[in-house]
Amino acid sequence: MKKVNSLIFLLVLFTSIYGYSQTPFRGNLTAGLTSPIGDFSKLYKGGVSVEAGIFYTLPIISLDLTLTAGYNGYKYKNDYFTGLVSSNLNGATVSNFNVSWTATDIPVMVGARLRIPFGSMRPYITGEVGLHFVSFADRFNGQRVIGNAGSPVAFDFNSTTESGSSVGVGTAIGAGLEIPLIMKVNLDLNVKYNYSGVTYSKSYNVFQNNNSQFTTAEMKNINYITIRGGVVIDF
Repeated sequence: MKKVNSLIFLLVLFTSIYGYSQTPFRGNLTAGLTSPIGDFSKLYKGGVSVEAGIFYTLPIISLDLTLTAGYNGYKYKNDYFTGLVSSNLNGATVSNFNVSWTATDIPVMVGARLRIPFGSMRPYITGEVGLHFVSFADRFNGQRVIGNAGSPVAFDFNSTTESGSSVGVGTAIGAGLEIPLIMKVNLDLNVKYNYSGVTYSKSYNVFQNNNSQFTTAEMKNINYITIRGGVVIDF
């Protein structure tokens, strides 16, 4: 009986010291920049990136189960469309394409963050899966874009654009570093690769005349890198 009581006492003490001496919840808020990569970078340039999360730390090991939500902003590259016209319609130029289209990506992800002891600092790796809620204001809607035969070319964009949204499954992997600032508050620096299976450009036909036209390919699967800094707080 004494052995059983001693064992129970040691288990309670061990859990108290390593698991529940503090509340197991943590939270973070980071901000920085997002940078498109791959084909996504041909159409959009990056902007502001923000992320907030709530973590649950498992006892004994430095593993956080994570729930995060973010915001990533993008701006359409006008020279992508004008470059397509020039390269496919014998060097034609576009006289009236100067749009301010934007896209936003709001990922809601679950995952894990494994912290590795390294002196007073804590390097970590993270992996996530979840949903990306992507919205566009505006983009081509898939209708034919018609221009005249002159140069420079003035296209008719009426009824060829739309605002819309898409939802896709996504993943993310990343690495970072936690640096102690004050009690229960750490500086959080991280970089993350993000993927989402969302179509961001529909196929459309650009028509000048029967002998001068081309059709674009549908473009999907968003890829981008985020670089952020902020704080993580132990509650």
